[in-house]
Amino acid sequence: MQRIQLGASRLENLTPEALEVFLDKSWIHFGDSEHHPLSLDRYSASYIIEILTKISFKKNLQKIGKKISKLIEKGKKEVKEDYYTRTTFKNFYYQKGDNLPFEDNSIDFIYSEHFFEHLFFDEALSLMQDCHRILKPNGVIRTCVPDADLRTYAPPEPAGYPDTKLPWSHPSKHKIRWSVYSLSEALKIANLSPIPLYYCDKLGHYICNEPASQKEFYEGCTDVDMIFNFNYIMKKNSLIVDGIKLT
Repeated sequence: MQRIQLGASRLENLTPEALEVFLDKSWIHFGDSEHHPLSLDRYSASYIIEILTKISFKKNLQKIGKKISKLIEKGKKEVKEDYYTRTTFKNFYYQKGDNLPFEDNSIDFIYSEHFFEHLFFDEALSLMQDCHRILKPNGVIRTCVPDADLRTYAPPEPAGYPDTKLPWSHPSKHKIRWSVYSLSEALKIANLSPIPLYYCDKLGHYICNEPASQKEFYEGCTDVDMIFNFNYIMKKNSLIVDGIKLT
């Protein structure tokens, strides 16, 4: 089984549920080379308690703060080293026309969470076409992006998100506003058969069609474990559409 994640977050920033899925040699993660600091909420309650019990509360707050910082830095280093030896993570920057380093018809499952909105449409389409190339017949790409304009469970995404002052070349800039209609059409153009899962329609209805309720579309797919598993999706209130390679 061979799986790839496009635009992956740094592994140390993932939830425990996502880590349980992604820390596996079947995955190759293409993602951000920048290291984002961990926050305390990434640690378990037991680990935080362990930190606090090692500190003498008779000391002043400054010394307590330094001790916590040292323990957190030590924990981050140990966690990072462990995560990155248990799977494969590669720095990734996509430009139109780039080819992913895989043979044709070699990948079972592709996952992308909040990455395709950071590409211009022509770049996104080019990457989807390359995903079609590398997927096995009946392989699936699962794309999760912000439902920028049609969502009714939250205000629509502001224009120029996240900041109108950011240049369009900035990696954080959202360069395309996806809806279920535009994302499905892009997948079709890339020769992939779209299956909308979570989305808002033109009437403002928020629709959740989990794969388990649409099993007929997934017959013969090569990676049923990932298709029917949603535990690794960190931003479930998103637009989620599967694309199946039928030919």
